[in-house]
Amino acid sequence: MADRKLAILGGPDKPALQWAIAYPDREQVHFKLQSDGVDVQIARMDELADGFTFELVGIVRSGTDQGRPFRARYSVEDRAGAMVIG
Repeated sequence: MADRKLAILGGPDKPALQWAIAYPDREQVHFKLQSDGVDVQIARMDELADGFTFELVGIVRSGTDQGRPFRARYSVEDRAGAMVIG
């Protein structure tokens, strides 16, 4: 299946991301997308220099893409970003 690039229109704050990375087997986060939403499990989170933007890597845990890997760039400042589901 080809990669899909999706716009993130809403999502969690920084503490929720930190909980998800600290407890990957029990914590997931939800991202609001243009037509629906998706729950993900975060495996890696890298904070960029501005302190508000993160590069995320993990697994989709809901919907038609469940089980597929994803990577995203997400800003907690404006709660938006982009996700690629591969």
